[in-house]
Amino acid sequence: MLCNQYDNLTGRYVASFLAERDPMDANRYLVPAFCTLTPLPEVPARSWPFWQDGKWMMQPDYRGVRLYRTDTGEPGEITVAGVSPDEAGLTEFPRPSDEYVWSDGAWVLDEAAVAERVRAAAMEDFYARMEGARQRNLGKSDARVTGKLSDIEAAMFDAWAAYQVALVRVVDSPTFPDDIVWPDEPDPQAVLAKVEAERAEKAAREAEEAARREEEARRNEAAKTASDVESALLAGDETARDTEAPADVDAK
Repeated sequence: MLCNQYDNLTGRYVASFLAERDPMDANRYLVPAFCTLTPLPEVPARSWPFWQDGKWMMQPDYRGVRLYRTDTGEPGEITVAGVSPDEAGLTEFPRPSDEYVWSDGAWVLDEAAVAERVRAAAMEDFYARMEGARQRNLGKSDARVTGKLSDIEAAMFDAWAAYQVALVRVVDSPTFPDDIVWPDEPDPQAVLAKVEAERAEKAAREAEEAARREEEARRNEAAKTASDVESALLAGDETARDTEAPADVDAK
């Protein structure tokens, strides 16, 4: 006959040993304190018998089971029988990532944490792009204001400045950071082509203006010449009239 010992405070099963017969009565067994001759029931997995109210009751037993803290996701453990993972703030399921929180008995995605991570990544991208653009124009602001840059240098400066403004507008957009379309960096070849086109347009305007002025000067010169000729003719007629002989006068 087995005698089953249990903890005097919790009732947790401790050990089994052969019961000794009562020397005064061969049909009886001696039962020490905190022991019982009641046979142990079949013990399911992750359970442990406890002597409660005169019978064996099953309590959870997660000793030696790999568990995880529901507040941090860090590994945890239970060192005594009779404590469930829920009571200890633990779970058998590992936390998928830092973006998950324990809620209603399961790991669920923390939307706020995900949104913060997405925004942080987008802002890191923004700062990197902005810093690159600033480096392009570093030390050129005063030269741009005072007109010390060449037309190509000025055009590149303005292109990178416009790029920075476009970056800020992306961040200020109500759809940021869920919907991001970063502007393209300035293309030096495209900027050069634009400058050359502006040069050609300016040269054409200047040539047109020069031709117009030349035509106007030619017309003015022709008008002046015509006026001088007319004035000379008028002056010649008056001189001829002044030198003409007086007509004969009849004598009386």
